[in-house]
Amino acid sequence: MSRKTLAGKRVAITGGAHGIGRETALAFLTAGADVVLGDVDVGAVRAAAEQLGRSHGGTVIGLALDVTDGARFGSFLTCAERKLDGLDVVVNAADVLPAGLFRANSEAEPDLRIDVDLRAVTIGTRMAAERFAGRGHGQVVNIGTAAGVTAALGVAVYCATRHGVAGLGAALDQELSGTGVILSTVAPGSHADHEAVADAVVDCVRHRRGGLINVPPAGALRTPGGFLRHLFTREGQR
Repeated sequence: MSRKTLAGKRVAITGGAHGIGRETALAFLTAGADVVLGDVDVGAVRAAAEQLGRSHGGTVIGLALDVTDGARFGSFLTCAERKLDGLDVVVNAADVLPAGLFRANSEAEPDLRIDVDLRAVTIGTRMAAERFAGRGHGQVVNIGTAAGVTAALGVAVYCATRHGVAGLGAALDQELSGTGVILSTVAPGSHADHEAVADAVVDCVRHRRGGLINVPPAGALRTPGGFLRHLFTREGQR
């Protein structure tokens, strides 16, 4: 993605120090957007912002964020707005990786996954939607997974939280219709690489696509522009 098709867009990304969050920040910067990253790993998110800004240019800022704390989440969004002189997109990318069979989980492990992978997404979505609806425009992108629709063996709590994210997106895609707020749920399939997910996020913002957006596994055919063919499958729509 070499064209600056999103120049002027102001984007906040949770879980921005690593993985999909960091890769998504790179994709937005490459498309010309300005980015604020939030992560509980303060040192890593600041280092990521510095490295991305140095190597790719543009405005990129790293801030501390505990997504499970509603007050801190609100402060993060307020600070992001102040740093970027406004906010157009919020990407909820923070997550906790699956940890194996349900019966082998400790009592605390499911709680952490529910807090980060579902409750925090709900918090971030509500806060962003409230801000955007008051202005009549804005987009929230939640990172889910195909396992949140079909389920997968050995990651029961992860699937449960992602079922919740998919359901939240399906309901809010309808509820927010007419408010100017777009709700997108990007759902990577098994073994989808971070770059493909980041491309999907940026492309749904570029084209203002809402609803459920499936990302094929790694190795799926790409067009010369980097966009995955057959990437988008909105419920009830092609």
